[in-house]
Amino acid sequence: MTQTGQIELARARVFQLGCLLVQPPLRQITDPDGKSETVEPRVLQVLIALSRAPGTVVSRDDLIASCWGGRIVGDDAINRVIGQARRIAEGIGRSSFRIETVARVGYRLLEDAPHSAVPATGPAEAPANPRLDRRMLMGGIGAGALLLAAGGAFLAMRGRSDGPPAAIAPLLAQAATAVQQGTAEGADQAIGLLRRAVEQCPDCADAWGMLALTYAVTAQGRSGALRENLRSRAQEAGKRAEDLQPGNVHAVLATAQLIPQFGNWGRIENRLRRAQAGAPDHQPLLMALGTLMGSVGRCREGGELIERAVKVGPPSPALAQFEIEALWSAGRSDEADRAATQAFATYPSHFGVWFARLHLLLASGRAREALSQIDDPDTRPAIVAPEDFPMLAQVARAALSRADSDIDRAVEMVVAAARRGAGYAETGIQYAALLGRADAAFAIADAYYFDRGFTVADRRFTDRQRTATQREERRTRFLFFPTAAAIRGDPRFAGLVEGVGLSRYWRETNTRPDYWRARPLPA
Repeated sequence: MTQTGQIELARARVFQLGCLLVQPPLRQITDPDGKSETVEPRVLQVLIALSRAPGTVVSRDDLIASCWGGRIVGDDAINRVIGQARRIAEGIGRSSFRIETVARVGYRLLEDAPHSAVPATGPAEAPANPRLDRRMLMGGIGAGALLLAAGGAFLAMRGRSDGPPAAIAPLLAQAATAVQQGTAEGADQAIGLLRRAVEQCPDCADAWGMLALTYAVTAQGRSGALRENLRSRAQEAGKRAEDLQPGNVHAVLATAQLIPQFGNWGRIENRLRRAQAGAPDHQPLLMALGTLMGSVGRCREGGELIERAVKVGPPSPALAQFEIEALWSAGRSDEADRAATQAFATYPSHFGVWFARLHLLLASGRAREALSQIDDPDTRPAIVAPEDFPMLAQVARAALSRADSDIDRAVEMVVAAARRGAGYAETGIQYAALLGRADAAFAIADAYYFDRGFTVADRRFTDRQRTATQREERRTRFLFFPTAAAIRGDPRFAGLVEGVGLSRYWRETNTRPDYWRARPLPA
């Protein structure tokens, strides 16, 4: 067998290996009891290469080509990785597979037990052309992370006495794996699996609730008739869950997601807090409430909620992203640095983690490190359009040099990009603020929120990514990131938060954002 090309973990399919569920994009392996471990990238690449040729000898040259990119490596490096792979097989893998050495030839993988826990019908391999298969992270009040947390909650339920019925547990676990991709494609796969689950077990409230939540979150990133169809299906599935189990947490989360966030923060908060009273340690609920608090500038409280979410449930890259951003926005910089270092080591090419670390570096005066990250092709997220990296590099160079010419060029690029999509506008506001160009930041904000000056397209980035941020879903959380600190101190910011409705929320709830702590509450 000859391997062709280096294995890209971000694009490799989920698969079953012995008793383990292997999720390459997350670098995680999960046993039948729901216990997960994070695997070193090279070890995971070797496991993928061997699993693609079960029972067949894979030469050392083939492993070098597919796992080391054809670079010259010594025997010690290969032996170390094979040794780690064998420890996985004997440990969490419960000896359900083994790696056999064929002297002077290579290695072969042998499975000694039938697959269990999850059917091997994971997401298909991505097409060879990455430009045709980019999918951006899903939107909403931390919706991508919310679905990931909900998926993790299902994985954690397996094997428990109060877990899902055995007949549909594999479908729910596979749906959880699909949503953990954090992409529109993964959500589509999860919907199909959950629909099969409720067909087979129509009395399972959690399955209906998870289906409702997946419909609701997916709807936030779509537009037109498809968006309305998904919202209608979410309402129907949520009602089924509530009829079977009044107060079903997943159904409550789904209904909260159906409320347009923009201008409705108080209404959503009330719903989430009522649900939290009955499920104080439910990870998806903590995530939803934590990100909502960040969206209204109550960053310290949001950070505490997301910190709890991290502790009570399984990890995920989107959860790591939101932890970095929440700690950073709450002024806990050292903790944010540690979280970013760990997350980037674990999920180096995950879109959310990559950008959270990049923005942390830029806002803390480490533009040189940010530029090194942008220039490193090995960690660039596959779903970011190649033409976007020159703009990011220009922003980092401008932050490093502080030269007017560099800043002018960077701001010109981000303002032009802001016209193309809502996601570009959100980052453009932050980059302009970071570079000291408040006028440009407010000009983008006026267009993004109020359609003044120019029009910001609803799509997040490009049409082929199939995601959008509708007018009623325009985001505010990034306004309270340290990257936007310069505009929060500008007198025009008061008019901005009044215009979007945040000041009204603070008055009605008798609360104040963290950046107002030293100020009297406005009348």
